Amino acid sequence: MLKLSIFNILYKEGDVNLIIDTTVDGVNIPPYLYGRMTNFIVGNNSSPNLKSDKKGISAPFRFGGTKFACYFPWKSIRAMVAKKAVVNFPVLEDAPQEEKPKKDSPSLKLIK
Repeated sequence: MLKLSIFNILYKEGDVNLIIDTTVDGVNIPPYLYGRMTNFIVGNNSSPNLKSDKKGISAPFRFGGTKFACYFPWKSIRAMVAKKAVVNFPVLEDAPQEEKPKKDSPSLKLIK
């Protein structure tokens, strides 16, 4: 998966700021953060228990002194910002496919 590969490259270099669309199904964050775009900074020091796989990223974060196990499916990650790169991911995969108007089949006329 492209996002996983990009994340692994950036994460090896240091902290990565993830821009998350919290309206995507599967996101697990504290309830007061749902419904908007928000960011989470992950790195070896700030999130040592981070796990990433083909489905997404999980890591415990502290919110007001309380730990919360967050989960971000790849579909929810809209951008990654690091020292060496800023990568934006368009929402093409979520865009509804417009149906092309079907052309009427040509009329056949019987010629005698």
